[in-house]
Amino acid sequence: MLKRLVGNCVLIHEGLITLEGIEMERKGSRFFVDQITSELREAYLGDSRPWVVGFSGGKDSTMVIQLVYYMLANMEVTERRKQVYVLASDTRVEAPAIATRVREELDSIATSAERDGLPITTHLVYPKLNDTFWVNLIGRGYPSPTVLFRWCTDRLKIRPVSNFIKSVVERSGSVVVVLGARKDESTTRGQAMRAREIENQRFRPHSDLPSAWVYTPLEDLTTNEVWIYLLQTPKPWGGDNRSLVTLYKRAAGGECPLVIDASTPSCGHSRFGCWTCTVIKNDRSMESLVELGEDHLEPLLQLRDYLKEVRDSPGARQDKRRNGRPAYNRQGELMTGTGPFTHETRQDLLVRLLEAQQKSGHVLIEGDELAGIQQIWSREEDNAQPADAVQQIWKQVYEEEAMVHDTHKGSNYLSKEETLLRGVCEEHGVSFEMMRRLRDIEEEFGHLKRRHGLPEEMREAVRQELKRE
Repeated sequence: MLKRLVGNCVLIHEGLITLEGIEMERKGSRFFVDQITSELREAYLGDSRPWVVGFSGGKDSTMVIQLVYYMLANMEVTERRKQVYVLASDTRVEAPAIATRVREELDSIATSAERDGLPITTHLVYPKLNDTFWVNLIGRGYPSPTVLFRWCTDRLKIRPVSNFIKSVVERSGSVVVVLGARKDESTTRGQAMRAREIENQRFRPHSDLPSAWVYTPLEDLTTNEVWIYLLQTPKPWGGDNRSLVTLYKRAAGGECPLVIDASTPSCGHSRFGCWTCTVIKNDRSMESLVELGEDHLEPLLQLRDYLKEVRDSPGARQDKRRNGRPAYNRQGELMTGTGPFTHETRQDLLVRLLEAQQKSGHVLIEGDELAGIQQIWSREEDNAQPADAVQQIWKQVYEEEAMVHDTHKGSNYLSKEETLLRGVCEEHGVSFEMMRRLRDIEEEFGHLKRRHGLPEEMREAVRQELKRE
């Protein structure tokens, strides 16, 4: 908690972190909190558009959600007339500590909001199986992402979030997306935010989604002011933010924002985000955690470094692209080794991934992704691997037959639930794959009150299965 003020320095938690340069006379902490809360209230009551509040697990989005929660709690019941969706995105390759924090915080917010009678619901979105990192990198052989070929951002981050926002727009006609983005966070982020400002307007249009507007109430705050608020103010859903301070201190990192469109700046050089990120030169956050004794993360760091190294290794990639065409540069010269990873490289990467999973104790790839990889390998004409190649690699690493392990998503290679489903399907002569697909579709629409498009999706899944038969 906030201990004392000494000149321009704020000493917090007995020197755990020092925040300097706070202009307390010009903008005291109580003053800016009151100002933002007043503006939030005015914005909330100003129209009927529901809010989607982005939550990434970091300091800025935590502050936004606390402010919104307190604002609603202090309103009359009759004033709380529109829904607030707290939205987080799990890329399925999140840093373990952040993934755990996000899930726990969402659960606490949802429980407390229901207790307090607030119109807040929490939602965690994931990329579709076809878009996941491992299905594309190991399954299709996409090379590790680079600054020039950052294929992961759209698939892992933008699409899941955009699909959720679109679903809200379909039901409500329009939506306001509330983010914790600040101009002070980085030069790139500040430039991007200023480029889309509209003079004298609170909201700016979403760059890609019609009828979606973006609101950034913290945009003019400094990092120091955010920390002062978080350390002075308990979380309305219980507890304080000391663990968040500790997480930042240990990882020496910033946070990745909830990515809503291609204009959202990417993560900084030292940040929380995807542990597989090969766009940056070094993952200083992960390195810092390992140096401080988080030995369970060392296999992840080693694999991440290898993913960056292998994309430029001789013989690791094919000479042709996935469409079968050779790659040429602008001078018309043939570029060898610039296509997808070879089948041998992909098998090696799967072995290394499963070994890292085994050593770390973290679930790094889930069962549905393993099945998706095997399906892709089986369909490739130039692939001479056996139909059960993934199963054989699993057995090689784990020395056991079945690829079954519990995960937070309950999507094992063949979980107990799916084993039961397969048995029922076989008993009644119904396609197991079709029923699994229908179940997945239902889960995708599960967060919606009005499931527009659900019947059409299900009918199409049945049609596709009938065609195969």
